[in-house]
Amino acid sequence: MEIPSLPPKRVWLAAGWLVCTPVLAEQPEQLPVTWLSSYFAPVNVPVEGKAGDGIADKITEYVVANWPQAQHRFVRANPTRIWHMLAQGEPMCDTAALRTPEREKVAYFRDVFYSPPPQLIIRPEALEQVRLNEQGQVDPAELMGNPDLRGVLVKRRAYGPAVDQVLKQVGARLNVEQLATPNYGSGTLKMVLLGRADYLIEYDVTLAYAITQDPALAKLKVLPLRGAENFVVTGFACPRTPWGLATIKRIDAILSTPEAAALITSTELGALTPATVARYGPLIRDYVRRASSVDAERIR
Repeated sequence: MEIPSLPPKRVWLAAGWLVCTPVLAEQPEQLPVTWLSSYFAPVNVPVEGKAGDGIADKITEYVVANWPQAQHRFVRANPTRIWHMLAQGEPMCDTAALRTPEREKVAYFRDVFYSPPPQLIIRPEALEQVRLNEQGQVDPAELMGNPDLRGVLVKRRAYGPAVDQVLKQVGARLNVEQLATPNYGSGTLKMVLLGRADYLIEYDVTLAYAITQDPALAKLKVLPLRGAENFVVTGFACPRTPWGLATIKRIDAILSTPEAAALITSTELGALTPATVARYGPLIRDYVRRASSVDAERIR
């Protein structure tokens, strides 16, 4: 059955006008599904543009293998481009999107990974410039406003509420360089190691993987951030359109099985450090178990 098309519309992009033809898509398998990812080891490690060995790549491969009716394409793009395309309603899905209230306005989500929050990663030489509270945590606003510390973050990347709220403060004087990188900032750890910046904010899983590639990174110190105690939720994100809703529901159906839950749990726990697994493992297992049960109200 052919899906009827609507009249073309013109969308203004920086490079000029792009003519798009909207499509009604109650049956998403009749359109190609384009899977978007950035290089963000060990979450996404694309190989020749396709899903590779990253933890999100493995879940994407599972969805693709269990959805033979659809045509599947893979596109590598930076975070800024990914969210521009999703906001434009393009028939594409991000494979490792961090869920935020702002992003929920333009995309439907299917949660997959429940990760410990990002932490401060800092040069040991800069530790004396950081003040800790009674819980041994660093205040994000005080940190990023410190004129004696040079921070580096990735532009338009979501870091969780504790950090994102500081970055959005109007008129705040932050000593933070926000880079527009072709990935999620894989080179920023090396910048800190070489002294080109004093700190960045990153995840345990990212640092643990990076150390296996460059043991010198083990000299960097890790400190918790105040207000960043909650788990960070990431997963698939598709545009808030009829096509996006149908697609995210299909993804949800594929992942709402005991087999998928077991794969998600083993994949995530296998990428964390032993100390993090010991602390957060039971919670992660519980979150994934509850997400794997069929829930018609989950996608809204």
